[in-house]
Amino acid sequence: MSTLVIFADYGLDDACATAYILAHRTAWQAIDIVPVGGNVAAPRALLNAQKLLKAAAADGLDVSGIRLIDSTALPQPACPLPSIHGADGMGDLFADGGQPFAQAVPYADWVQTLALPYTVLSLGPCTVPARFLRDVPVPPAGDIVMMGGCNAQEPNYNGYEFNEALDLAAFAAVLAYPHVCATLDTCRAPVFNSIGARYGTARLIDRLMNKSIALAAARHPDRCYIYDHVAALALCHPERFTVQDVVQKSGAVMHELQTVR
Repeated sequence: MSTLVIFADYGLDDACATAYILAHRTAWQAIDIVPVGGNVAAPRALLNAQKLLKAAAADGLDVSGIRLIDSTALPQPACPLPSIHGADGMGDLFADGGQPFAQAVPYADWVQTLALPYTVLSLGPCTVPARFLRDVPVPPAGDIVMMGGCNAQEPNYNGYEFNEALDLAAFAAVLAYPHVCATLDTCRAPVFNSIGARYGTARLIDRLMNKSIALAAARHPDRCYIYDHVAALALCHPERFTVQDVVQKSGAVMHELQTVR
Protein backbone atom coordinates (compact mmCIF):
# COMPACT_ATOMS: atom_id res chain seq x y z
CA MET A 1 0.00 0.00 0.00
CA SER A 2 1.09 3.57 -0.71
CA THR A 3 1.96 6.04 2.04
CA LEU A 4 -0.22 9.14 1.89
CA VAL A 5 1.70 12.37 2.48
CA ILE A 6 -0.55 15.31 3.41
CA PHE A 7 0.82 18.85 3.37
CA ALA A 8 -1.71 21.07 5.17
CA ASP A 9 -1.62 24.59 6.58
CA TYR A 10 -4.32 23.70 9.12
CA GLY A 11 -7.05 26.14 8.67
CA LEU A 12 -10.61 24.86 9.00
CA ASP A 13 -10.83 23.50 5.45
CA ASP A 14 -7.60 21.53 5.96
CA ALA A 15 -9.12 20.07 9.13
CA CYS A 16 -12.30 19.10 7.25
CA ALA A 17 -10.23 17.45 4.54
CA THR A 18 -8.10 15.50 7.04
CA ALA A 19 -11.13 14.29 9.00
CA TYR A 20 -12.76 13.13 5.77
CA ILE A 21 -9.64 11.23 4.70
CA LEU A 22 -9.35 9.52 8.08
CA ALA A 23 -12.91 8.26 7.61
CA HIS A 24 -12.09 6.98 4.08
CA ARG A 25 -8.50 5.77 4.42
CA THR A 26 -8.80 2.18 3.18
CA ALA A 27 -6.12 2.77 0.53
CA TRP A 28 -3.46 4.05 2.98
CA GLN A 29 -2.04 2.04 5.83
CA ALA A 30 0.48 4.81 6.57
CA ILE A 31 -0.23 8.55 6.58
CA ASP A 32 2.48 11.17 7.07
CA ILE A 33 1.00 14.58 7.93
CA VAL A 34 3.22 17.61 7.31
CA PRO A 35 1.76 20.81 8.80
CA VAL A 36 3.03 23.86 6.89
CA GLY A 37 2.71 27.63 7.03
CA GLY A 38 -0.12 29.31 5.18
CA ASN A 39 -3.45 29.87 6.89
CA VAL A 40 -1.35 30.02 10.07
CA ALA A 41 2.37 30.05 10.78
CA ALA A 42 4.08 26.66 10.72
CA PRO A 43 4.35 26.24 14.54
CA ARG A 44 0.61 26.90 14.92
CA ALA A 45 -0.13 24.52 12.04
CA LEU A 46 1.79 21.80 13.89
CA LEU A 47 -0.11 22.49 17.12
CA ASN A 48 -3.42 22.46 15.25
CA ALA A 49 -2.57 19.10 13.70
CA GLN A 50 -1.85 17.71 17.16
CA LYS A 51 -5.22 18.96 18.42
CA LEU A 52 -7.05 17.65 15.37
CA LEU A 53 -5.57 14.16 15.64
CA LYS A 54 -6.38 13.97 19.37
CA ALA A 55 -9.98 14.89 18.53
CA ALA A 56 -10.03 12.34 15.71
CA ALA A 57 -8.87 9.58 18.05
CA ALA A 58 -11.54 10.57 20.59
CA ASP A 59 -14.11 10.46 17.78
CA GLY A 60 -13.17 6.86 16.96
CA LEU A 61 -11.44 7.59 13.65
CA ASP A 62 -8.53 5.39 12.63
CA VAL A 63 -5.34 7.25 13.55
CA SER A 64 -3.06 4.22 13.39
CA GLY A 65 0.04 4.47 11.22
CA ILE A 66 0.05 8.28 11.33
CA ARG A 67 3.28 10.26 11.70
CA LEU A 68 3.39 14.00 12.31
CA ILE A 69 6.26 15.80 10.63
CA ASP A 70 7.80 18.98 12.05
CA SER A 71 8.63 21.36 9.21
CA THR A 72 9.09 24.45 11.38
CA ALA A 73 12.85 24.60 10.74
CA LEU A 74 12.16 25.33 7.07
CA PRO A 75 11.50 28.91 5.90
CA GLN A 76 7.91 29.19 4.70
CA PRO A 77 5.21 31.82 4.29
CA ALA A 78 2.08 32.46 6.35
CA CYS A 79 -0.86 34.85 6.26
CA PRO A 80 -3.38 34.18 9.07
CA LEU A 81 -7.04 34.80 8.16
CA PRO A 82 -9.01 34.70 11.44
CA SER A 83 -12.32 35.74 9.89
CA ILE A 84 -12.20 32.56 7.79
CA HIS A 85 -10.45 30.12 10.13
CA GLY A 86 -10.91 31.49 13.65
CA ALA A 87 -8.33 32.98 16.01
CA ASP A 88 -6.33 29.74 16.26
CA GLY A 89 -6.67 29.02 12.54
CA MET A 90 -8.86 25.96 13.07
CA GLY A 91 -12.15 27.35 14.29
CA ASP A 92 -11.26 27.64 18.00
CA LEU A 93 -12.99 24.30 18.55
CA PHE A 94 -10.24 22.53 20.51
CA ALA A 95 -8.27 23.65 23.53
CA ASP A 96 -4.50 24.03 23.41
CA GLY A 97 -2.35 22.05 25.81
CA GLY A 98 -2.51 18.57 27.24
CA GLN A 99 -0.66 15.47 26.11
CA PRO A 100 0.37 15.75 22.44
CA PHE A 101 -1.00 13.21 19.98
CA ALA A 102 2.49 12.04 19.07
CA GLN A 103 6.05 13.28 18.99
CA ALA A 104 6.63 15.01 15.67
CA VAL A 105 9.45 13.74 13.45
CA PRO A 106 11.84 16.48 12.24
CA TYR A 107 11.55 17.06 8.51
CA ALA A 108 15.23 16.25 7.85
CA ASP A 109 14.86 12.84 9.51
CA TRP A 110 11.53 12.11 7.85
CA VAL A 111 12.72 12.48 4.26
CA GLN A 112 15.30 9.78 4.99
CA THR A 113 12.67 7.34 6.29
CA LEU A 114 9.71 7.92 3.98
CA ALA A 115 8.08 4.60 3.12
CA LEU A 116 7.68 3.99 -0.62
CA PRO A 117 5.61 4.22 -2.73
CA TYR A 118 3.93 7.44 -1.66
CA THR A 119 1.03 9.63 -2.77
CA VAL A 120 0.93 13.41 -2.23
CA LEU A 121 -2.00 15.60 -1.21
CA SER A 122 -1.05 19.30 -1.06
CA LEU A 123 -3.61 21.56 0.68
CA GLY A 124 -1.56 24.69 1.38
CA PRO A 125 1.18 26.83 -0.15
CA CYS A 126 3.71 24.77 -2.08
CA THR A 127 6.94 25.96 -0.46
CA VAL A 128 7.48 22.78 1.57
CA PRO A 129 5.98 20.36 -1.01
CA ALA A 130 8.32 21.75 -3.68
CA ARG A 131 11.28 21.35 -1.31
CA PHE A 132 10.16 17.80 -0.47
CA LEU A 133 9.92 16.81 -4.14
CA ARG A 134 13.52 18.00 -4.62
CA ASP A 135 14.75 16.23 -1.48
CA VAL A 136 13.21 12.81 -2.20
CA PRO A 137 14.84 11.08 -5.19
CA VAL A 138 11.81 8.92 -5.97
CA PRO A 139 8.82 10.72 -7.53
CA PRO A 140 5.33 10.19 -6.14
CA ALA A 141 3.12 7.38 -7.33
CA GLY A 142 0.39 8.75 -9.58
CA ASP A 143 -0.82 12.33 -9.72
CA ILE A 144 -0.19 14.82 -6.96
CA VAL A 145 -3.60 16.05 -5.79
CA MET A 146 -3.47 19.78 -5.07
CA MET A 147 -5.77 22.53 -3.91
CA GLY A 148 -4.82 25.80 -5.54
CA GLY A 149 -4.99 28.02 -8.57
CA CYS A 150 -7.85 29.41 -10.57
CA ASN A 151 -8.75 30.11 -14.18
CA ALA A 152 -12.31 31.33 -14.69
CA GLN A 153 -13.14 32.26 -11.09
CA GLU A 154 -12.08 35.58 -9.60
CA PRO A 155 -8.82 35.33 -7.61
CA ASN A 156 -9.11 35.50 -3.85
CA TYR A 157 -5.67 36.86 -2.81
CA ASN A 158 -3.53 39.52 -4.50
CA GLY A 159 -4.58 38.51 -8.00
CA TYR A 160 -4.07 34.78 -7.46
CA GLU A 161 -5.56 31.93 -5.49
CA PHE A 162 -4.22 32.02 -1.90
CA ASN A 163 -2.09 28.84 -2.00
CA GLU A 164 -0.55 29.91 -5.28
CA ALA A 165 0.00 33.54 -4.26
CA LEU A 166 2.04 32.77 -1.15
CA ASP A 167 4.79 31.14 -3.24
CA LEU A 168 4.30 31.45 -6.99
CA ALA A 169 7.59 29.76 -7.90
CA ALA A 170 6.95 26.76 -5.66
CA PHE A 171 3.42 26.37 -6.99
CA ALA A 172 4.74 26.33 -10.57
CA ALA A 173 7.44 23.81 -9.55
CA VAL A 174 4.85 21.37 -8.21
CA LEU A 175 2.76 21.79 -11.37
CA ALA A 176 5.75 20.41 -13.30
CA TYR A 177 4.96 16.99 -11.79
CA PRO A 178 1.98 14.86 -12.81
CA HIS A 179 -0.91 16.42 -10.91
CA VAL A 180 -4.56 17.32 -10.70
CA CYS A 181 -5.78 20.57 -9.10
CA ALA A 182 -8.92 21.37 -7.21
CA THR A 183 -8.89 25.07 -8.16
CA LEU A 184 -11.23 27.86 -7.16
CA ASP A 185 -13.13 27.02 -10.35
CA THR A 186 -13.53 23.42 -9.16
CA CYS A 187 -14.42 24.28 -5.58
CA ARG A 188 -16.92 27.05 -6.34
CA ALA A 189 -19.19 24.80 -8.35
CA PRO A 190 -22.76 25.13 -7.00
CA VAL A 191 -22.74 21.52 -5.81
CA PHE A 192 -20.06 22.43 -3.25
CA ASN A 193 -21.88 25.46 -1.81
CA SER A 194 -22.56 24.38 1.78
CA ILE A 195 -24.12 27.61 3.03
CA GLY A 196 -27.58 26.13 3.70
CA ALA A 197 -26.33 22.90 5.23
CA ARG A 198 -26.24 22.09 8.92
CA TYR A 199 -24.87 18.84 10.29
CA GLY A 200 -26.60 17.63 13.43
CA THR A 201 -24.35 14.90 14.75
CA ALA A 202 -21.41 15.20 17.13
CA ARG A 203 -18.95 13.67 14.66
CA LEU A 204 -15.69 15.53 14.26
CA ILE A 205 -16.20 16.34 10.60
CA ASP A 206 -19.71 17.65 11.28
CA ARG A 207 -18.42 20.03 13.94
CA LEU A 208 -15.72 21.25 11.59
CA MET A 209 -18.12 21.69 8.68
CA ASN A 210 -20.66 23.54 10.84
CA LYS A 211 -17.98 25.94 12.07
CA SER A 212 -16.81 26.56 8.50
CA ILE A 213 -20.38 27.36 7.46
CA ALA A 214 -20.98 29.66 10.44
CA LEU A 215 -17.83 31.69 9.77
CA ALA A 216 -18.63 31.89 6.05
CA ALA A 217 -22.19 33.05 6.74
CA ALA A 218 -20.86 35.91 8.87
CA ARG A 219 -18.87 37.16 5.87
CA HIS A 220 -21.39 36.55 3.08
CA PRO A 221 -24.78 34.87 3.61
CA ASP A 222 -25.04 33.19 0.22
CA ARG A 223 -21.96 30.96 -0.10
CA CYS A 224 -19.59 28.64 1.74
CA TYR A 225 -17.01 26.66 -0.21
CA ILE A 226 -14.78 24.41 1.91
CA TYR A 227 -11.94 24.27 -0.57
CA ASP A 228 -9.61 21.63 0.84
CA HIS A 229 -12.54 19.31 1.48
CA VAL A 230 -13.11 19.25 -2.28
CA ALA A 231 -9.48 18.17 -2.81
CA ALA A 232 -10.03 15.37 -0.29
CA LEU A 233 -13.10 14.26 -2.23
CA ALA A 234 -11.02 14.19 -5.43
CA LEU A 235 -8.34 12.10 -3.70
CA CYS A 236 -10.79 9.57 -2.28
CA HIS A 237 -13.31 9.56 -5.16
CA PRO A 238 -11.51 10.42 -8.42
CA GLU A 239 -14.40 8.92 -10.39
CA ARG A 240 -16.48 11.99 -9.44
CA PHE A 241 -14.25 14.30 -11.48
CA THR A 242 -12.91 14.77 -14.97
CA VAL A 243 -9.79 16.78 -15.84
CA GLN A 244 -9.40 19.77 -18.15
CA ASP A 245 -6.07 21.33 -19.12
CA VAL A 246 -5.86 25.11 -18.60
CA VAL A 247 -2.93 27.50 -19.07
CA GLN A 248 -1.91 29.58 -16.03
CA LYS A 249 -0.63 33.17 -16.00
CA SER A 250 2.87 31.74 -15.71
CA GLY A 251 2.36 29.72 -18.90
CA ALA A 252 2.31 26.44 -16.98
CA VAL A 253 -0.38 23.94 -17.89
CA MET A 254 -2.65 23.02 -14.99
CA HIS A 255 -4.74 19.85 -14.96
CA GLU A 256 -7.92 21.25 -13.42
CA LEU A 257 -10.56 19.01 -11.87
CA GLN A 258 -14.09 19.34 -13.20
CA THR A 259 -17.05 18.04 -11.19
CA VAL A 260 -19.12 15.34 -12.88
CA ARG A 261 -21.23 14.22 -9.90
